[in-house]
Order: sequence, then structure tokens, then C-alpha cells
Amino acid sequence: MCNTPRSTYGQSIGDAAGNTPYKIMKQQLRLVIVDDSALMRRVLREMLESDPVITVVGEAANGQEALEVVARLRPDVITMDVRMPIMDGLETTEQLMAYYPTPILVLTASLSRYDTDITFEMLGAGALDVMEKPRLSDAPAREQTRRDLIRRIKLLSRVKVVTHLRGRRRLDRSDTTSRLRTDIPPAPIVPHLQQQMEHVTLPDTSCLVPGPKSVGARRKIPFPLVVIGASTGGPRVIKQILMGLPATFHAAVLVIQHIAEGFSAGMVTWLAGSCALPISLAQEGSPLVPGTVLIAPERCDVLIERDQSIHLSNGPLLLQRPAIDIAMQAAAEVFGPYTIGVLLTGMGRDGAVGMKSIRRAGGYTIAQNKASCAIYGMPRAAIDLQAVDIVLPPEEISLALLNRVSDSIL
Repeated sequence: MCNTPRSTYGQSIGDAAGNTPYKIMKQQLRLVIVDDSALMRRVLREMLESDPVITVVGEAANGQEALEVVARLRPDVITMDVRMPIMDGLETTEQLMAYYPTPILVLTASLSRYDTDITFEMLGAGALDVMEKPRLSDAPAREQTRRDLIRRIKLLSRVKVVTHLRGRRRLDRSDTTSRLRTDIPPAPIVPHLQQQMEHVTLPDTSCLVPGPKSVGARRKIPFPLVVIGASTGGPRVIKQILMGLPATFHAAVLVIQHIAEGFSAGMVTWLAGSCALPISLAQEGSPLVPGTVLIAPERCDVLIERDQSIHLSNGPLLLQRPAIDIAMQAAAEVFGPYTIGVLLTGMGRDGAVGMKSIRRAGGYTIAQNKASCAIYGMPRAAIDLQAVDIVLPPEEISLALLNRVSDSIL
């Protein structure tokens, strides 16, 4: 449960979701609905087509039908059910992203552990976002759900997705050695950074990283803090980065992921099953401990107390909640040059001001590179603000964190 704010960080940027305003869409947005319930398909069609830009061009009652419909119609966006007969949402997502890569919004009727586990596996297989299905018995919430659904569909229609080969390997194991394995997470220790990195040259030398040994009169911080911020497309990248960190990682990690209400706990379970570091949902008073990961709950901003503990705030909404900017600014104020900011894929500007705060405090900032981002908006905003020390692909961020944390505790 969130508490009232004890202090305020950040500034209002963009709209209430932390995004820049949408441009008017001149072309029709073509969509396919995949759901085994005829009633739900009808409800979704009515909601979506209430917006004049969106046209539902096809429907499918199971994954097998979905493959045929998408191959024939090639829509701009797909809404995908989780549980379906013949072929479930996970296998369907794998096949679609292997042969007909299309932005996919996962819609689930249940927040049970079984369904959320599959939901996050679908995100790992290439789906971009998730939200709960409209509750047919909750008429007052229908209008808010309709607006949220349309907003997410329009956002995802602008994403240029890439092919994920997991579905092809499922069908043809014998041909895997000749294919590029783009979705395999990195080993815990990557042997070398690639020589071709994108470096950001910043003229503002007054805020260059001084290194932890130049703290001066600042009180001693017992360990570094890594704050990872992400939005659309983030869960898969976060998993890839965390899988590259060993159990001996001597820094606390705080993850701020923009995600639909009800899915933070499922993300914790999904990540915990494949990462060496213990992962839990941040609660009021949770201590930041080196070698552990805290995931921000939805609907609360994350502040950090002087004793390195978490304070959850439901103060006035400045940005998307939880706001990356607010958490990063709070981290910079408490941890100073022992703060490491990592900003990943997402639309809007949330995190840019936070990264600048970390850099001004003498910390270190990393942005995900454009080629690997589902949406480059947030990293680009931080770069434009001259708030980034280095730009890296996800597979190299883990090693950069290991090196930086190792240097900071010498």
C-alpha cells in the first residue's frame, strides 16, 4: 500500500503517462483479435472500432486460426488471448514473431500465477505489452478500459518489431545452427565488450563521472545502487540484463517498469525463475541490500530514505506511475556517485531527468542502443538531454554493470 509523500522529486514531462502527445494518425490502423470467446471478441471489436482510426479486419478463435488470418491479412497490431484451445497464446506468439512479426498486445482474463507466467513468457517471445481484459460485469470501468486499450493499440502500432526465431527452432530443431540466435540471453559473464559501441560524447565536462573515490566530504555509502527504468518492450530486456548478473553482484538493484495494474507481482515470479539474484516486490520499508533486486509495484512512486530503505508514495501524479524520473532522482540524492542509472526501451521522456540527476551527482548512466529498442523514445530523450555516459545493447549492459560495481567497491 502506498503512503503519502514525504518529499517530491521530478517535474511534469509530457502527458500524465509520461508520453509526448500523439500525432494525428491519418491512415487506418488494421487489427486482428485473437480470443476463444466469441463474446469477448465482440466486446473488443466494439471498444476498438469506437475509435475512427481503428478497423478490426479479422478475428481468430485459437492460435492455429490466428496464424492463417495474420498470414492472409497482415494486420498492424494483434490482440492475443493467453488460454486458447489447439494452440495457446505462447506458442502462437512464438510462431507469429518467427514468421509474421507483428506488434502484439497480450490480453489476459486472469491474474493467477499460471496465467501471468504464460503472459510474461509471451513478452519474452516478442509480445510488446500486456493488460487485463475488460471485465464484462464491471460497467463503470468499461470506459476507462476502452480508452486504455485504444491508447495502447495506437502506441504499439508505431513499433517496428523484429523477427524472433524461437518459433522456427521449435518446428525445425535440426536447422538451428545455421540461424542467428537473437533471443538467447547472455552468459553470466560476457568475455569481451564488442568493439563497435555507440558512445555519447558530452561537451558538459562539469558533470563527468568523478569516480567513487572522489566523494570527498560526502558520507560513506556502503554499496552501489543500480536503478533500471523501462517501459514498452522492457520486461524481456530486463530479464536479459539480470540473467547476466551473478549471485555475488555487490550492488542493490531497483527496477522501475511501466506495466499494467496487477502485473508487477507476476513479473517478479517470472524473473525469479531464471535469475541468480533474489528478486522481490518492493514494499514500504523494504531495505536496499547488495545482491538483491526490488521491483517497483504499480500505482506507487518509489522514494529512497537516508537509511537506504524504500518509501512508496501515492503523491500527485506527475508522470507514469511508478515514475522512473522520481526513483532515479531519489537514488541520486541518497547514493550520489554510487548510483548507476540504466534506461531501456520505452515511449516518452520518463527517465531522462532522472538520468541527468544521477550524472550530476557523479553517478554513471547507461542507455539501451536504438537497434535493440522496441521504442527508442526514452533512451533518446536522455541522450538529447546529455544525461548518458554510454549507449550499449542489452547483452553488454550486464558486463558494464559488473565492471562499474567492481570499480566502485575497490
